[in-house]
Amino acid sequence: MITLPVLIVGVVVLAILIFVPLLRVVVSLFFRIAIFLIGLAVAAAGVAMIMNNETIFEKPGASTRVTRFITMNSAAASASGSGSVTCDMGASKSQPEGSPTPGAGAPKKHGAKKAAASEGEAPQTGRAEPIGTPAPLDDIYPELIRRSFPGISRQKLFRLSQDTINSLGGWKIVKSDPRSATLDCIYTSRIFKWEDDVRITIEPSGEIDVCSRSGTARPDATSVLHYFPGDLGANIGHIKEFYETLEPKMDEVYKEEQDKENAKKPQH
Repeated sequence: MITLPVLIVGVVVLAILIFVPLLRVVVSLFFRIAIFLIGLAVAAAGVAMIMNNETIFEKPGASTRVTRFITMNSAAASASGSGSVTCDMGASKSQPEGSPTPGAGAPKKHGAKKAAASEGEAPQTGRAEPIGTPAPLDDIYPELIRRSFPGISRQKLFRLSQDTINSLGGWKIVKSDPRSATLDCIYTSRIFKWEDDVRITIEPSGEIDVCSRSGTARPDATSVLHYFPGDLGANIGHIKEFYETLEPKMDEVYKEEQDKENAKKPQH
């Protein structure tokens, strides 16, 4: 409902705009600049998300994704795929051999493939969907669900992870630690040459943990972008790219293992 004071203010502002040409020009210029900047920001965000192979139209929803893309500059895989998990580069994710990891006891279909092959059952076909622990539905990002590959040695997973990184454009391994099965990488964007930090750790359970943060989030960062808290989906995109490139290689490994088991069976 329009009250009398609001109506009076509206009439006064309209009168000023009509009878003060200079002010009218200034207001018009202000609105044009504002529209231009909004359009530029939307275009930049769209280009960034396309480059990162990310979109706002997936789970957990557009509003949740937009909020995260402009307010968080790191991401980490987890059993639940929670978007609220951040990347802490200061601490190593590795654990001693034999130590259990969260979600390690959950059944994994990749493991079922190997068991079926060794018992003579018909192997399952199709890619195994990662299984995580329950989390709020409005915070689950499919790209951030930690992948697990049981039945494959930690050393082999480490080597395949290295091969995967070396096959990706813009990625570079800066530190490789076979003892902790950890790879520290730098991702450099193609156009702006921005650098992001990615850490990959292979757990004894067969889980591959991935953690990514923007270079502007480094403690010693001096760029003016340090004051912008968002990454426009870049870090989730890095995790997604790594997993999507690794998984076909793992399918080949499981197929080779299955073929070896079949070759051991007596031929009738």
